[in-house]
Amino acid sequence: MTPTPHETGALEFFAYLSTAQVAFAALILTIVRVFALQRYKAAVEAHKAVEDAGSFWAFIAEICESFLVAGVLVFFIIRPFFIQAFYIPTESMENTLMGHDAYDPTTGQTYAHAVHDRIFVNKLIYRFTNPKRGDVIVFRAPKAADSDDIALGKPLKENILIKRVIGIPGDTIQIKQVGPYDYVFRNGVQLNEYHNPKLPYSIKDPMDPSLNPNFKYGYESPVHLGPGQYWVMGDNRNYSFDSRYWGVVTRNRIIGKAFFIFWPLNRIGFIH
Repeated sequence: MTPTPHETGALEFFAYLSTAQVAFAALILTIVRVFALQRYKAAVEAHKAVEDAGSFWAFIAEICESFLVAGVLVFFIIRPFFIQAFYIPTESMENTLMGHDAYDPTTGQTYAHAVHDRIFVNKLIYRFTNPKRGDVIVFRAPKAADSDDIALGKPLKENILIKRVIGIPGDTIQIKQVGPYDYVFRNGVQLNEYHNPKLPYSIKDPMDPSLNPNFKYGYESPVHLGPGQYWVMGDNRNYSFDSRYWGVVTRNRIIGKAFFIFWPLNRIGFIH
């Protein structure tokens, strides 16, 4: 399944506000603030007690101003250029990033609790450097990565996905079966990613060779990554629709690096 992270915030509704909607809300707040200030001024000029009507309209004006300042900072400065929050809805990056309901019909697994990590993504870091092997990145995926609409036979669209960088420009990637399991070979070297204490991350389960006939890239022949090309895979390899199925991610599609889980409370911590 495709891990399609959704932007999240204090309330899910605010996370999906468009720039036009935010601008309209700012306009309304500005109008209300101007009206409140006029009413406050009128109350003072009429010698009404400030604690009465005047103080009420002053309070309304201050609230509007606070929301305006916060809105400009969050929606027009912080979110576009610095940090953005996302929600993980599926289990394709487990166990690094949890995203499952109590029952997952895709895998048939039943869990004690539903867990959907909320994460922060650093959008500034890749303005100064390029993604590295092992980074967990959020990116605008090509239409071929739209597994949900492929299954439903609907027109494909570009989604925002999250995966781990396995190969960077100049690398050669191939998937090979060794014994009962598949392994990723990078530049001819086998990657042992399952419960390897030498790596900062671990894939959830060994890679299942029965999936190999479904792969379009990297199995029958190696993939050579050119300039600006990245090979990405989910940590839950057997339930991840990734570069093996739809190809590479280009540099211009990468949004940022996932670096911190802020919810739920028992999972707060940095992402490795």
